[in-house]
Amino acid sequence: MSWRDRLREARFREARFFVEDHDATLGRRVQVHEFPMRDRPWAEDLGRRTRELRVEAIVLGDDYMLARDALVRAVETPGPGRLVHPYLGEMRVTVVDCRVSESTREGGMARFSIDLVEAGDADFTPVSPALSAASIAAADGAAAQLAAGFKLRHAVAGRPDFVAARSASVLGGALQAMQTAMRQVRGAADQVARLNRDIEAAQRDILSIVYEPARAANAVLTYMRQRVRNISVAPREQLALARGFFRFGSLSPVTVDTPSRRAEARNVAELVALVRGAAAAEGARAAAGIDFVSYDEAVSVRDELLAAFDGVMLETPDDAVYDALRAARAAVVRDINARGADLARVVVWAPPSTMTALQVAQRLYADASREQELVARNRVRHPLFVAGARALEVLSDAA
Repeated sequence: MSWRDRLREARFREARFFVEDHDATLGRRVQVHEFPMRDRPWAEDLGRRTRELRVEAIVLGDDYMLARDALVRAVETPGPGRLVHPYLGEMRVTVVDCRVSESTREGGMARFSIDLVEAGDADFTPVSPALSAASIAAADGAAAQLAAGFKLRHAVAGRPDFVAARSASVLGGALQAMQTAMRQVRGAADQVARLNRDIEAAQRDILSIVYEPARAANAVLTYMRQRVRNISVAPREQLALARGFFRFGSLSPVTVDTPSRRAEARNVAELVALVRGAAAAEGARAAAGIDFVSYDEAVSVRDELLAAFDGVMLETPDDAVYDALRAARAAVVRDINARGADLARVVVWAPPSTMTALQVAQRLYADASREQELVARNRVRHPLFVAGARALEVLSDAA
């Protein structure tokens, strides 16, 4: 058996290589205390020491330069990465030092000597919770500013009856849509019933409410808030409840250009903006609590929320409202970008032949416990038969 036959495959991040052996420094952190007139010291155990590894990696073959360059990129990528090793198993590590050598005596081969330390979590508070809190605060500020602007500009008093009737129709439509969406929510029956009763009471008094802009604004914000936050505690479900109102209503053009018709159109625009803005603010709050599973999911949610805020910003004539929405939009970008930056990307991979989901998980992740993740993400009909050559969505740490 040649030395090449003894090589075992390993992977760091997305780069594959071979190893023959490795060195590891293990043990405990010990502080030795020596005392006067005592012959024996006291060894104070301060916990397990940092595991330091030296991996001797080899890439070889006719296209070894591609594998060499991939490993170089993996080593030079900032932050910790996932190491899958035939002897060490799976570890999260940080590269401390790396040396690479090539020789004409060993054509088609490059050798790497990589010094690694296990990567732990910081004991201090990371930035992301602060950014999430800032995003929530900015979203609440935007909702409050929307309500303040609405109170100033929505007016039906002293106008013809059809102006008030149109506002009542739009506000009633928003409340009715909230009730309809709540019927699809499972659980939290007491909260749903209570909110339904409150909304039905508001609908019976809808014409009086539109004559009082403060009541109308409070109704929209309160019922939107209760509908999203009280009906579900799961952030993804909360976002889904808010999502249904990101494109609420329509802005019909003024067909007859009279002062009353222009007032009617302004009132409708204010109501639509209030509902959409309240939904965007609640969506931002919900997104701050989501633990994203991939970079792609984070980007998708971020872009959806940005589009929701942009839609309201483009319609508002109020500089203060615009600035509050822009601040909330920027806070969402900072928060989700920070939390999603280091997450795995979703890529497409096809098994070479029909396999079980368990085999696919083991092959891709070296972790059979991720079988259910693969099945759920790809809606596999039967986990014992994952069709060969069928494209699957997998996280990039499996590529």
